[in-house]
Amino acid sequence: MKNTSRAYLPFAVLPLALLSSVAFAAPDIILVNGDIVTVTGENDRAQAIAIKDGNIVAVGSNRDVLREKGADTKVRDLKGHTVTPGFIDAHGHFAQYIPLIESEFLYPAPMGTVNSIADLKAQMKGYFARTGLDQDILHVAFGYDDAELKEKRHPSKTELDSISGDYNFCAVHVSGHLASCNSAGLAFIGYSHDSPNPDGGVIRRDSQGEMTGMLEESALYPVLGALPALSSEDAVRKFIKVQDMFASHGVTTAQEGLATLPTVNVMKSMAENDLLKIDMLAYAKWVDLQQAADIMPMGSTINGFTLAGVKLVGDGSPQGKTAYLSSPYYEPPHSHAYDYHGYPVLTQDEMDHWVDTAYQMNAQILSHSNGDASADILLNAVEKADAKHGKEDRRTVVIHAQTTRLDQIKRMKNNSMIPSFFPAHTYFWGDFHRDSVLGPWRASNISPMGWANANDLPFTIHMDAPVLFPDMMTNMWSAVNRVTRSGDTLGEHHKISPYQALESITLTAAYQNFEENDKGSIEIGKRADLVILDNNPLSVEPMNIRDIKVLETIKDGKTIHAQS
Repeated sequence: MKNTSRAYLPFAVLPLALLSSVAFAAPDIILVNGDIVTVTGENDRAQAIAIKDGNIVAVGSNRDVLREKGADTKVRDLKGHTVTPGFIDAHGHFAQYIPLIESEFLYPAPMGTVNSIADLKAQMKGYFARTGLDQDILHVAFGYDDAELKEKRHPSKTELDSISGDYNFCAVHVSGHLASCNSAGLAFIGYSHDSPNPDGGVIRRDSQGEMTGMLEESALYPVLGALPALSSEDAVRKFIKVQDMFASHGVTTAQEGLATLPTVNVMKSMAENDLLKIDMLAYAKWVDLQQAADIMPMGSTINGFTLAGVKLVGDGSPQGKTAYLSSPYYEPPHSHAYDYHGYPVLTQDEMDHWVDTAYQMNAQILSHSNGDASADILLNAVEKADAKHGKEDRRTVVIHAQTTRLDQIKRMKNNSMIPSFFPAHTYFWGDFHRDSVLGPWRASNISPMGWANANDLPFTIHMDAPVLFPDMMTNMWSAVNRVTRSGDTLGEHHKISPYQALESITLTAAYQNFEENDKGSIEIGKRADLVILDNNPLSVEPMNIRDIKVLETIKDGKTIHAQS
């Protein structure tokens, strides 16, 4: 977000008089001796924060803030640790963790240990050897990555059959856009030799027309729909466990970026039962938009849970080679012709309809658009809807915007849209993008933050959890360094400063959510959502940002996570 704050001397401590002149009751607590990054300007710092009833009531030097101390005010010494605003998950899938949090994760290094199909088979063989597993449900594991497997391919139906016995099983790709199922799993979700490809998806087949086990895009939806229902007790336990995991990464506001009706109902119920430690925004799956709004009014909030808008899915995954590109993939996948460039999930007519519907319902739009051809479809629809309904402050978000072109950045600026980039692609899949998916030039321009800055276009950054853990230090590190697994720098011209990376997960993310008046910076009157870190991401060597630890997460003035 463009810095419009007044200039201060480098790293000057903000005097209290510049921040507030209003009288207030004595604070509940004062935090002193901190290295406080207020995110009100790149060089703005403070030493102390006073909190009353979950809100920030004073920020400045130790001396000035301590003048507000009352007889019952607690004073806590931060011992020089860094404090930033609470982190805001600009895009992720909180609820998707709930059924997965106690399942097997098949991530490769550095998040996990599945670096070959042999590793995957060994881990799942151990899982299926457990006693008491239910044979009447679909078993799902998440996170394998063919780009990082030694074999550089997906596991086959036959390979999964060899380790799963009679259990129904699907392994979901790290992108969340593909899955590989065993024979029993395919039958369990309703696929047979004669099943047609669904609209916007592919059931992969071999040269004899037999299913390989691989499912793409909308063909994957029955897998997600077949996950076993949770008891109330299991749902609460897993919900709390997921919430604690997000808080451990400093996240004080999370997002469910593709909420089905059951998800909206579950999250609303959790909020009504006062189980939310962090705030959550849900964006209803487009086909469920009207029914979701029947559950609770669009834009309304219940105990920290907000039904914020609608999520559209324009295309698929670049690393899965299902994203919709305007020019062909560098290396076409699985025997496709040389001119293969992916495919849309929503056609232009469908996108036009759903954008228009969202405008009529005053629902903020998040649209998944990895490929530039998919982004064209979204931009066309927004421009048509703006011409019909008039331009307003809608803050339509282009999720991932992975291969966005420079001309599209300019159109987004003209249409007051916000790209939410996924810069961790540069590390986790950058080499694969360069060598197989996009080729060197297009790969160097993924997550084009430099172009956004050149056009004064606000943007956020995210980790798309559970594609990657909601690790905001790795999120910042990726955006600042743009280094690949092999040590290559992918797009030097798109690097951003550590301050802008922090701003992108705090103040600009709050702006994306229409919450900039309440969150995103450490200022008088804003909510006391804070993160305490063991080092300052603005002063350490940029390559060391991801090593910074979250010591404590504070939500509305109360500690919700502390490092043990």
